[in-house]
Amino acid sequence: MPSFHLRFVGRDVLPKTLSARDVEESFGLSADDLLELKDGFRGNARIGAAYQLVVLRATGRAPDALTGIPKALLAYMTSAMGMRATDIASLASLYKDAHTSGQHKEWARTRAGFHLVDDDVKATLLDSLHRLSATAISVDDLVKQGEMWLYEKRRVLPSDRVIRDLAREAFAAHEAAAIQAVLTGVPAANRSAAIRELFAKRPGPGSVTILEWLRTSPGKHGRATLKEIIEKIQCVKKWDTEQWKLDGVPLARLRAYSQEVVARAPSDTKRLSEQQQALQLCAFIYVTLLDLNDMATDVGGRCAVDLNRKASGRVMQKQAGTAVDLRAERVKVKSILYDGQLKDKEIVAALRELMPTDEPDFSGTRASLIRESLVNDDAPRVTALLNSLSILDIRGADDEKAMQQLQMLKSLNERGATTLPDDFDLSMADPSWHNLLADPDRKKALAALRACAMNSIRKGVNAGNLWIAHSTKHQSKEQQLIPPKEWEENSKSLIRALSLTDDPDKYLERVLTRLNECIKQLGESIRNGIVTVDNKGEMHIDPIQALEVEPEVSRTRDTMFQQIGDQQFAEMLVEVDARTGLSEVLLGRQAKTLDELKALYGALFAHGTENTAKGVCAMIPGLQVPQITAAMRAMEARGRLRDANNRVVEFQQSFPIASLWGSGEKASADAMTLDTSRHLHSARVEHRRKTHGIGIYVHMSDTWSLFYDQPIVLNDRQAGSAVHGAEAYNVSRREDQIRLQLLAVDTHGYTNAAMSISKLLGFDLCVRLQRLSERKIYLPWGTQVPEDLERLNVGKVSLKKIREGWDGLLRLIASIRQGKLTAREALSRLGSAAKGDPVHAAADELGKLLRTIFLCDYFTNPEFRREMHALLNRGESVHFLARAVYHGRIGVTRARRSDELMAISGAHTLLTNVVIAWNTMKMQEVVDTWRARKEPTEDAWIRRMGPVHFEHINFRGIISFNFDPFADTLLAKQPKRRAHAAA
Repeated sequence: MPSFHLRFVGRDVLPKTLSARDVEESFGLSADDLLELKDGFRGNARIGAAYQLVVLRATGRAPDALTGIPKALLAYMTSAMGMRATDIASLASLYKDAHTSGQHKEWARTRAGFHLVDDDVKATLLDSLHRLSATAISVDDLVKQGEMWLYEKRRVLPSDRVIRDLAREAFAAHEAAAIQAVLTGVPAANRSAAIRELFAKRPGPGSVTILEWLRTSPGKHGRATLKEIIEKIQCVKKWDTEQWKLDGVPLARLRAYSQEVVARAPSDTKRLSEQQQALQLCAFIYVTLLDLNDMATDVGGRCAVDLNRKASGRVMQKQAGTAVDLRAERVKVKSILYDGQLKDKEIVAALRELMPTDEPDFSGTRASLIRESLVNDDAPRVTALLNSLSILDIRGADDEKAMQQLQMLKSLNERGATTLPDDFDLSMADPSWHNLLADPDRKKALAALRACAMNSIRKGVNAGNLWIAHSTKHQSKEQQLIPPKEWEENSKSLIRALSLTDDPDKYLERVLTRLNECIKQLGESIRNGIVTVDNKGEMHIDPIQALEVEPEVSRTRDTMFQQIGDQQFAEMLVEVDARTGLSEVLLGRQAKTLDELKALYGALFAHGTENTAKGVCAMIPGLQVPQITAAMRAMEARGRLRDANNRVVEFQQSFPIASLWGSGEKASADAMTLDTSRHLHSARVEHRRKTHGIGIYVHMSDTWSLFYDQPIVLNDRQAGSAVHGAEAYNVSRREDQIRLQLLAVDTHGYTNAAMSISKLLGFDLCVRLQRLSERKIYLPWGTQVPEDLERLNVGKVSLKKIREGWDGLLRLIASIRQGKLTAREALSRLGSAAKGDPVHAAADELGKLLRTIFLCDYFTNPEFRREMHALLNRGESVHFLARAVYHGRIGVTRARRSDELMAISGAHTLLTNVVIAWNTMKMQEVVDTWRARKEPTEDAWIRRMGPVHFEHINFRGIISFNFDPFADTLLAKQPKRRAHAAA
């Protein structure tokens, strides 16, 4: 069942404003239900039994006897059962005695397949809540999960108090265990010293506490930022944080406790009980160390890239200057050679004087000149960077060259050596550095070793050959893969679950059979002139001609949105919330007051648009900045924005017209840039507009909805993000949802390894490549090139490398499917830095074969090409809408924390989805109205329209929410005793 249908689970009172569509989807009666009601009940008793049945099925609870029945539901039930329309105040008015009501309640339970909760079920529920409490954010969150657990088990939900007491018990037990883990895993001396110093003032200007300083996110990348991060790591490490034993507390819970410290003022944390203070502050310190280690690694890597880039710039400038000098010398040589007054000996003497033997040699590749520049010009900066990164506990295999270089530098530093020993083993460095390491000037050789180590460490960390102790992003490969012993024992069953084979030849046989078919198809297309090959061996095809826009489509679209009319964005958000319950997901419960709901919406606008909490507060009368800020912090809880997005997406896809746009098995993925300040360590220059920004990478279904989002660093390869989003969707989808089969991306979202990983995970990665005509096709070594393809540029694929790395590749795929690492993390380890790794080689070679199959289909099948381009063009259309939602830039102090950056991405995607879902809903209403009037409305016309129209929406100005039609849907029912107390 779609998650937005589950918004009624746990309610004992239905909203009075149920729509006809709500009734049809969640409270429907089947033909068998109607037959049994007709045979077993009479008069108003039939209505009472039907009401108890549909409410129990939708909510899991028996309905409240004193609350009125929604008019839409009552009208539906009487119409379905062929009864006269009637006005009934409540369920109590249908029954004259409790005995009859009880009998009907028992019948409803039997008919719906529900059972009462007994002591055994409560005990099982409590065990389940104990497990769920490891990741639950709050007791309210745990209560909702408990209700869903009972509902899925077809158990009648007991009162809220019963479930809440069990949730409190489980949450308290888990918290008690976490406190005990902190008390035993953190030495008392370190714990007390850390807590005492966290609340102490930090020396220097600013007069902030150590706690406030530690939770302040760094600014832009660079040496100053790296220095600040290193200072914080030193501060945290002085309490021996690396030796704390907190393995008994799940990382998700540690992050939740840490988030509570970040979200509140230090004075409030200081007022906590001693045990709570110890738990939350120790979790904060430990999580801070993990995040700082990750940040130091990333910023340090960026500093190393900057040094290489600046060295490359110097080399280019020097080469440009050398070219000018060479042109001038050429003029001088020419004047000497053609001077008729000089004799031969005089010409030779003049040339020797022009080019003396002691002139420096300009030979060498550009890469070698960059290495020399790092050694000669950047030695102090390279040394300072390595000294800064020495605080990180970098680990790796003993035979890893980068690790050997690092150990050698540590040994030399401990001895205070200023030169590189003459007997230095050159084998621990790449041959390209041997000349510099063998330089007679041993100080220069030591500088060369440092420069070599800087680049080797960066590449080793990127490839996963080196890792950082106490890190979340840069863990060792073995930590993120299925353990070797477990893989050896269970590999057969795991591979079968992936629908793969452990025999690489069997898999390659299928791939090569398909490849041969495609090559024949390509040869036929070349013979028929569909594909042409020029003298350079490059393929060319005719461009796709855009389909003509039918006048009926344009007229229908314009008329439709005129009938829909202008709309305020805030009112759209309220209506979609009422239909999907997204606010309940974001809060973990229903809102209690309208002010709480306003604050939540304000937080959505503050995160998902260019506005700030202060700016949103000025646009929503009656709210204070602290209310919005608190809601923004709460929204950063991991998973809530994603769950809310899923509800809106499923709601949008439930409309019949959405099936005209697509089946849900195809999608596209692309990034859009949000402008920001350069004073942000994750900001990069966007190559088109030359402005700083961060990327939001979104996956769009062929039904137009955005089903996954993630923030990315611009200019990084996006293939990992593309595959990760599709795999995350396929893993988390409901059983009744169609599996994603095809993902269209542009050139940035593609690598050969990504094509292999996606195929082995069960979907095709299809890419719109730049410079398409220059792309090679690849055939296995020893394969005879067909006569029609002899003029093509043909590369070779090593099947031997695929066979050698096959087992490791399958282990990686199984680890992704088990959730030990994400596809994004896996592909980040299979980039250019991983060359030489057997798994990388296998993925790269297999990807070449798969890309050849794709290119043959792309060149020879115009319909496939058109479909792929249509998916990507839809994504561009969604970007226009997304920019209308977020048209400005991210503030200077925003998006510095990863949690906040995730919240910005999720909130922006949610607001975009709200527009798409609302437009889809209104378009469906208009279509239904037209068809009821017998007005001409063709499916082919609707298929050519999209729900991303936004000219009728006002996104700016004073924000006012019209809650009146939906208040009873959005707000939780308050206990009557509280109402009397308030009176």
